[in-house]
Amino acid sequence: MLPSLSALLFVASALSTTVSAIPLAKRHNSAWPEAIRDYYVAAAEQLAHLRATTPRSTLASLTPTSCNIASPNMPSISGLPPVSEGLSLYHVAVGRGTQNYTCDIARPSSAPVAAGASAIMYNTTCMSCMAPDALSKITAAALKLPTPGKNKLLFPAQAFMSGNHYFSDLTTPTFNLHTEKANYGIQFTKLLTKVPVPESMQQLGQDQAKAVPWLKLSSSNAPDGLASDRSPVKEIYRINTAGGSAPKTCDAMPATFEVQYAAEYWFWGTT
Repeated sequence: MLPSLSALLFVASALSTTVSAIPLAKRHNSAWPEAIRDYYVAAAEQLAHLRATTPRSTLASLTPTSCNIASPNMPSISGLPPVSEGLSLYHVAVGRGTQNYTCDIARPSSAPVAAGASAIMYNTTCMSCMAPDALSKITAAALKLPTPGKNKLLFPAQAFMSGNHYFSDLTTPTFNLHTEKANYGIQFTKLLTKVPVPESMQQLGQDQAKAVPWLKLSSSNAPDGLASDRSPVKEIYRINTAGGSAPKTCDAMPATFEVQYAAEYWFWGTT
């Protein structure tokens, strides 16, 4: 039996708290997909390291959102501009949802057209600093599991929910990170740069869909008619993507369709 997405998030919490009494290594199951096994192994190794090197009093005081993010571990990304000077890490989240497309069914040889995305965002800020190797594997693992519906979030998934990602219009990726648990604001963005996923880091999704490109987004004004609950976020990186790419042509595809994906999102802003 596969673990749930909630279980993956529970492991994330174990990396920044001592709530888990069961050693993560014992949760490893050889019948699980390789991506899930790799995630649990990386998480177990990181948790063992933390317990061996961190004073118990410090561990006891940590919560999943009370970590030091002064020294972020975002990997360098060839082809994407670096974080602008003067910005600091504000938030890190894993998005799990769909990339959306349309097809001209009268032209089966034509390419699908991107039509936005929809994803639930989960807070992995502490994990990004304390267990970057495990974080780099969570998108591939999450894609092997069904994503909980917005109205079916189980603990601890609901405790980790940062908000929702969607498009306000066809050119405005939007991140509404305002929930009952926390308010990280609403970010309206525009695309600055995108690069293909490095072949060595290609993470195929369901039906062997290739990973969508890595992006750098910048903040922009809210589309006409939309209220803005702005945050200090200025730049967002989408990296470590898994799945989400459309097939090359519309042959045998419906007029609208979705492709499952997961990705890390790193939010940078002013203090």
